[in-house]
Amino acid sequence: MADQLKGFFAYSSAPKEIGATIQSALHDLHRYSGQVEMTGWPELDIPGRFIAATVLSGIEMGDFLVADITVLNFNVVYEIGYAIGKGKRVLVVRNEPYSASTASKINELGIFDTLGYRSYVNSKELQEYLSGIREISPIPISSALNKKSPVYLTQDKWKTDGATRILSRVRKARLAFRSFDPTEQPRLSALDAMQQVAQSYGVLVHLISNGVADHEISNLRGAFIAGLAQGMGKVVSILQSGTDPVPLDYRDLVQSYAHPELIDDFISDFAGRVYEEVQRSPDEIQRREFTTLEKFDLGASSAENELRDLHNYYLPIDGYRRAQRGEVRLVVGRKGSGKTALFMQVRDRMRSSRDNVVLDLKPDGYRLIKFKDRVLKLLEKGSFEHTITAFWDSLLWLETCHKVVERDRDSYLYRDEEVVDAYRALASEYQKFGYEAQGDFAERMARLLGRIENDYAQKFGGVDSQMLSTPQITELIYSSDIRNLQDKLLSYLSFKKAVWILFDNIDKGWSSRGINEDDLIIVKSLVEATRKLERRIQRGGIDAHTLMFIRNDVFEILIDEMADRGKEPKALLDWTDSELLRQLILRRASYHSESEIDSFDSLWAQVCVSHIRGEETSQYLIDRSMMRPRYLIDLINHCRGMAITLGRERIDVDDIDKGMNIFSSDLIADLSHEIRDVYPQGEDILYSFIGLDHELSDDELRVALKDAEVPDCDEDHLIKILLWYGFLGCLDDSGEPKFIHDVAYNPKLLDAYKNRRARHAKSFVISPAFWPALGIK
Repeated sequence: MADQLKGFFAYSSAPKEIGATIQSALHDLHRYSGQVEMTGWPELDIPGRFIAATVLSGIEMGDFLVADITVLNFNVVYEIGYAIGKGKRVLVVRNEPYSASTASKINELGIFDTLGYRSYVNSKELQEYLSGIREISPIPISSALNKKSPVYLTQDKWKTDGATRILSRVRKARLAFRSFDPTEQPRLSALDAMQQVAQSYGVLVHLISNGVADHEISNLRGAFIAGLAQGMGKVVSILQSGTDPVPLDYRDLVQSYAHPELIDDFISDFAGRVYEEVQRSPDEIQRREFTTLEKFDLGASSAENELRDLHNYYLPIDGYRRAQRGEVRLVVGRKGSGKTALFMQVRDRMRSSRDNVVLDLKPDGYRLIKFKDRVLKLLEKGSFEHTITAFWDSLLWLETCHKVVERDRDSYLYRDEEVVDAYRALASEYQKFGYEAQGDFAERMARLLGRIENDYAQKFGGVDSQMLSTPQITELIYSSDIRNLQDKLLSYLSFKKAVWILFDNIDKGWSSRGINEDDLIIVKSLVEATRKLERRIQRGGIDAHTLMFIRNDVFEILIDEMADRGKEPKALLDWTDSELLRQLILRRASYHSESEIDSFDSLWAQVCVSHIRGEETSQYLIDRSMMRPRYLIDLINHCRGMAITLGRERIDVDDIDKGMNIFSSDLIADLSHEIRDVYPQGEDILYSFIGLDHELSDDELRVALKDAEVPDCDEDHLIKILLWYGFLGCLDDSGEPKFIHDVAYNPKLLDAYKNRRARHAKSFVISPAFWPALGIK
C-alpha cells in the first residue's frame, strides 16, 4: 500500500454552512479513505496560542494544502501563498452554491485563474475529490536571485500620503526595486508573483485602510505576496495604515502606523536587513538544472521592473531615435506600447554626460486631484488655466534648481572660481523658497501643493468662488520673486551642455469619473509651461529639450481642445510590424538566457509548438496581443507559466488555450479602465458582448449597445471608441478583419471599410483576444 498522504485544509470560518460541509467531507474522508489524511484548522490545538503560528505549522507538516476560496479573506489567501512558498502542492476548491458574491472578486484578483480551482456542490463531491488526490508535486519556481533589483513591493492604486512616503523612503534608502502596480496591471498573476518573490531578497507589502476604495482586492493581493515571501524565507516587511485591515490572527506579522512619518523607521530597518541578506547570500543559487522552457525568460512586461537590465536588450525604434535627437516634444503611444521604456532609455542616455542636466519627473496624479478639488474648484475658469500654468512653471524651475543644487553639491568646489560663485549664488537664492525637502519628486510636489493650499485658505478662505488677479495668482504660486531664481539658474546653466526635462505619468491617477475639462487643462497647461521654460533657457544660449509621455487616447482628446492643433512635434509609438515584435522577444530571451540565440525561429522551435489549429503560433499570439509589446510579453508568459506548472518541456496547444483564457480576462479588465477614462459610462460595456457571434452587423452591434443602456446619442461615439482601442474591427470587401493596427492607426480607413459594407451585412468583427473571456462564438 502506498504511503499515506497528509494534507491540511484551510477555509474561512464564515459562513458556517461552508465549514459544516467541509467538516462533513473530512469526516467521511477519515472513514472511507486509507490513502489521504486531512486536518482542518478547527481541529488544531489553538486555545491560548497564536493562531497563525499554529496554522502555518500545520501547513508545514502536511504534504499538501487544500484551500477553500468560496469566501476570500486575508487568512486563507496568505496561507495559500505561504504553502506555495514552502514548496507544498496547493489545491484550491470553491463551493459553487455559495460563491455568487465572490465570483467577481476572484476574477478581479487574478491569482486563482493561474492556480486553477475545483468547484464542488456538497460534502460528497468534496470528499470524492479529496480521496482521489495523488499528485502532490509543487509548482516549479525557477528564478535566480536578483542583486540588481533585490526588493519586490506592492504599490497602491491611490497614491495616499502613506503610499507616497513608502516609495520615497525606499528610493532614499537606495533600494532598487521591482513592483506590482495596479494602475499598470489590474490583475495579479500568481505565477508572476511567484517568480518575482523568488528572485527577491526582500519583499515589502503595504496594506491599506478599510476606508480606502478597492482596499479588499489590494489587501488580498498583499496577503498572497506576503505569504509567498514568508514561506520562501525572504526578508519581509508588512506595513499597514491603521489597525483595521489585518485579522487579529495575523496582526503579530504586521507593523502598523498612524502617521506617515512613522514609516521611516520601518523602512530603515527593512533596508538594513535586505542589505545584510544581499551580502550574506551567494551570487547564484542553483538547486537543480533548469529546462529549456524554464530558461526561456522574457523578464517583466513592465519597464519599471526591468530598470537595471532594459538597456541591454532595448530595441531602438524610430520614436526613440527622434526623441533622443531632440526632434519631438511629445511621445505618444497606447498603454503597453513602450512609453516608459523609451523614457528610461532617453533619460539614461542623456545622463551619461556629466554636463547634461536631466530631470525625470513622474508627477503624482493623486496630488493633482486633491489640488484641483481643494483649491482650483474655487476659481473662475478665467483664472483656472492661468493658475495651473503658473503652478507648473514654478514647479519646473524649482525642480531644475533642486537637481542642479543637489547633484553638484559635492563637485562644484573643484571647478574654477566663476563656477563656484555661480553655484553659491544659485544655492542661496534657492533656499529662500523652502523647497529643499527630503524625499523624492512626489513628496516635494506634495509640499509645494500643501503650501499653496494653506496660503489660499489663509488669504481667500470662506469664499465660494474667487476671481484672482494675475498678481494675486503670482503671489499665491511663487511666494518669492521667481525672476531672481531664474536669472541665477540660467547663469549657472551656462556652464552646462544641455537641459533635458522628461515628464511621464501625467495621465495617471485620474478619478473613475474619467477625463474631464479640468484634467485636460492640467495637461494643456503643462505643455504650455514646458514650452515657455524651453524657450527661456534657449534664449540664455543653453540647449534645452522637454519630452512629455502621454497616452494616445488622451492625446487625441487633448489636441481637439488645443487652438494650435498639430503644433507640437510628436513621436508615435504604436506598433504595426510583427517582425519588430519578434525581434523584441528574441532580444529579451537572448539576454535573460545569457546565451546568443541565432534567430527567432530557432528560439521559438525550442519553446513552443509550431502551429495551433492551422495557424503559426507566434503570429497567433501576436494577432491577439493588440500589437502592444507589454501584452505580447504577458500572453507568452501566461502560456509559458501553464506549461511549466504542468511539467512540459515546451508550450503546447493546451497551454496556449489556457494562457489565452487568463490573458483575455486580464485584457478586459485593462481595456475597461482605459475606456472609462475617456467615456466613464462605458466601463462595463465589453460585458454586453458576452455570448455574441464574433461577426456583427451594424444593427446587431447597436442592439448590444442598447442592451447595455447606452443612450442613442452616444452610440456612434462609443463605436468609434471600441474601434480605436481595437476591441472592434471592420471587415474588408473580401471578409477579412481589419483592426486599428492593420490600418496604421488611421480610424478613417476603418470608416471606409465599414461604409462599403451594406447595412444588413456583417461589417464588424470582435478581436479574437476577447473571445475566451466573453464566450464569443
